[in-house]
Amino acid sequence: MADQKRLADPKLFKKLLTELKTTKNSFTAEQRYFYQFLRGYLAAYQGRYDKADNILTKIINSSANTLIKFRANYTLINISAAKKEWSDGLRHISYNTKMLPSIKNKEHYQQSILTSIIFYNQLQQYDLVLKHIDLIKRQTLPEKHNCLLEQLSLEAKLNLHYIKPDDSSIDDGLGVCIKADNKISTNIIRVYRAKLYLKIQQPEKALAEILPHYNEVKNTLFPMLIVGVNNALAESYFQLKNIEVAKDYALAALNVKKYTPVLQQDSDTYKLLYQIAKQQKDIDLALTYHETYSTLERFHLESEKAKHVAFQLTKLNAFENENQIRLLNEENDFLAAEQILAKSKVANIQLIITAMTLIIIMLAIGGSRLWQSHKRVKVLSEYDELTAIYNRRHFNHVAVNALKYCQNSQQELSLIMFDLDHFKKINDNFGHMCGDWALKETIRVCKKIGRKNDIFARLGGEEFCILLPSCNIEAAVLRAEACRAAIENTITEDSGNDFTITASFGVTDVKRSGFDLEKLLADADFATYDSKHSGRNRVTVYEPETPETSVSLASTLSIAS
Repeated sequence: MADQKRLADPKLFKKLLTELKTTKNSFTAEQRYFYQFLRGYLAAYQGRYDKADNILTKIINSSANTLIKFRANYTLINISAAKKEWSDGLRHISYNTKMLPSIKNKEHYQQSILTSIIFYNQLQQYDLVLKHIDLIKRQTLPEKHNCLLEQLSLEAKLNLHYIKPDDSSIDDGLGVCIKADNKISTNIIRVYRAKLYLKIQQPEKALAEILPHYNEVKNTLFPMLIVGVNNALAESYFQLKNIEVAKDYALAALNVKKYTPVLQQDSDTYKLLYQIAKQQKDIDLALTYHETYSTLERFHLESEKAKHVAFQLTKLNAFENENQIRLLNEENDFLAAEQILAKSKVANIQLIITAMTLIIIMLAIGGSRLWQSHKRVKVLSEYDELTAIYNRRHFNHVAVNALKYCQNSQQELSLIMFDLDHFKKINDNFGHMCGDWALKETIRVCKKIGRKNDIFARLGGEEFCILLPSCNIEAAVLRAEACRAAIENTITEDSGNDFTITASFGVTDVKRSGFDLEKLLADADFATYDSKHSGRNRVTVYEPETPETSVSLASTLSIAS
């Protein structure tokens, strides 16, 4: 019963463990390990990560059954994420992956994969998260797992700027989690929507989303959720200029920190308290809050670097292991050949081998030089020298292949075209070096938002396009809007000048323009021109002419003539 109530009723779960403690002397060995696992889980849930780590590690090194060890290990994945120990988390994922074939319990098999997805989400590998979610959704899952997947999918899309507060996927996720009676994930999704409302300065809607559920959130006893809700409420009231209430909720968030390690949300709390103290003219307190905020920001920046390093080191170790296996195989082959040569004692064979080796070395040196030259020529012929993305000629070749593939496999495809606004003024006012910086920075901020298989190209001057295979028009418009906002928010101080960069976007897809590249480019260019004509710095979707429009236009021309 305690195991079943871990998420649905945390208070009852804690009470049941207290009752079990009084009878633990009568437990069998298997029950004793199960009880220790639940104690470790409770400690992790309450944020006492060192205690949880100690309990669960002992279980893994004990004679407990395979399933309990498996559960203890995937719980340690969550603890590693909370403690920012990314290498340990990746090590636990590797251990669980090796154990998976021996796990017959379907629920915990799936829960382990879900835990890995959570970890990758914390590691900010959002594309990897969405890929794993797509794979596991092909299985039949219980309601509680579907709920967690909805929450993780929305978090990844939130960080990739794929959703807006009125997105139907948020309502779908809430519906799944309410049905699963998962109050934690339900309210985490509500916080996501509140953050999206706050981002567009709609604090009233943010309050309406989370304030009615405040007591429910407190009853979960989940520190990260409680801090997140208090921060969102504080920010909402701060935007409404209700400073005192904003301060109360910010301090409530800070109060949770007394019982937990440093949370990601702590820097948000101190930043808001600094802004409140500054408005209230309490300079000393504002300075104190700002110093703490700066320290936490540095801590989180170092944590982000650690995530990246841990992930890359894990990939490197896997690569080295593969190389070691290959080298051992090659060494075994060489030893076998040597034994044959020793038995035959044929000097001619040794002479031939020596000659062959010299020839191979010479061919390898010549081949290496030829390959390097080919590589340089290939880069110069396929990539734009300034922005390091595809040039117009190579883009045409790659795009035609992508179109053929999507047409044959009946997949959608979209195209975004954009043009920097008033780019000539940047060159005229600040020089061409500054203009080059603006072009490179534009591509840098846009590529950060995109997927790995998106096809970026510079068509000429300040005109660019992005081909999006397997992407519908709605997702393409969201992507274009995210790029537009990123370009507009570019800080230009690093160029040595202060100016604003904006761009006008046109979007079309194969449903509107067909699978012909020239037609796609022409229609996207037409939509881009419409954005320019309508005031610039906006996204326009190409809408093809209907037969009625064509007839009306023909009649008008006839009358005019």
